[in-house]
Amino acid sequence: MYKYIHLVLLLVCIMVMYPFHATLAQNKRNDLHLKNGISKPNTLATHPFGILFYTLPHNFKSRPDNATLFDIHLSSGNIWGQAVDVFVPSLAADQARMEALSFYSRNSRFNALESPSEYYFFQYDGVIKDFRLSLSIPLNERNELKVSARSFLLTTGRFPFSTITGDQFIEFFHSNVAGGEDPFGRRALGMDQAQIQYIDRHGNSFNLTEGSFIFSGIETAFYTYSNLLAKQHIILNFGAHAGLNLSSINTSLDLGASVGGIKNFSPNRKGQFLVGMGLNILRKRAVGLNSNQVDLGTSSYFGSFEGHLEYSKQTPKGAYHSFGLNYRIQTPYNNKKEEGHYVPSSPDRIARWHEAARHLYKFPSYWSLIYSFTKKTEISVYLQQDMLVNNAPDIQLGANLKIPFSF
Repeated sequence: MYKYIHLVLLLVCIMVMYPFHATLAQNKRNDLHLKNGISKPNTLATHPFGILFYTLPHNFKSRPDNATLFDIHLSSGNIWGQAVDVFVPSLAADQARMEALSFYSRNSRFNALESPSEYYFFQYDGVIKDFRLSLSIPLNERNELKVSARSFLLTTGRFPFSTITGDQFIEFFHSNVAGGEDPFGRRALGMDQAQIQYIDRHGNSFNLTEGSFIFSGIETAFYTYSNLLAKQHIILNFGAHAGLNLSSINTSLDLGASVGGIKNFSPNRKGQFLVGMGLNILRKRAVGLNSNQVDLGTSSYFGSFEGHLEYSKQTPKGAYHSFGLNYRIQTPYNNKKEEGHYVPSSPDRIARWHEAARHLYKFPSYWSLIYSFTKKTEISVYLQQDMLVNNAPDIQLGANLKIPFSF
């Protein structure tokens, strides 16, 4: 039954978008101020850990919206990490010994039965469909409140429900365009499968399979906008964030803060060039609501940076076509200090067999190419590619529909 969710969502989007498209054709040119800063959809990656807690977004708007804004988001991301056992030596002597070895020699030189260590296991495969609904409520000319709900569905990514994010297309691209034959071992271990399995260092675990649907939480954000640098065409915003995680895997409260800013280099022209930058910090599981909580990585604090370039062109009828390029980088999921001595292990050792563990110690980063059409409603689509080639996710597609309305 889960396959039909895609068709239902598509039908809902068509039903919602059609009447608004008809209304847009009748709008007058005096609605030019509806372009609110940078047109940026939710481009957060569908990481197997990140979808289970509040990953903070970045805000590149110039002010609260003129009316309450309803936001519908759907993204599809391909994930692939082979099953890997990981041992983290506890003794300083063992840690120093592993650090002196090459990465691929550690497994043969460490015996977990003789040396104390922490252990965890991780694997992920499939296409994650991320669904989000948001409501942005302007409180006054400088402040707004945003409330969001997030959920996801784990699928095999078979055609036609996934096209370029499915295993078949990705490996076709590798074989015929770039990457070589089966560079990550998908073909060798089986394509079009779906599973996320994780065992943390305390023995807590979760296992998601094809068709697993998770309502992962509710998020709130309060933004205030500053015109302190308005003469320089720079608008700043400051945010306070709280995310209540409600899944059986993660029941907790996350807290965070953010700062963002945009500069318009051509404010009085029909073609506008804008640059946005943002920083945020999150305290994961600031309040735990489950004593047997899966750790989802050993890092308690997460920071991220985003940079965004956008060129937008105004049409004779007052609409905007916007083309954006977004870059995001985040701090690692695991303690960076362990990177030099952790010991991955796998009986298969096919291609890049260790990536499910290795990427947890790296700074995940990705680029997103975005197109938006804005008038009263705003429609955005984007294509995203990770920069570390860790396949968490490999490639991601997304679409956003923003609809203003009044109660």
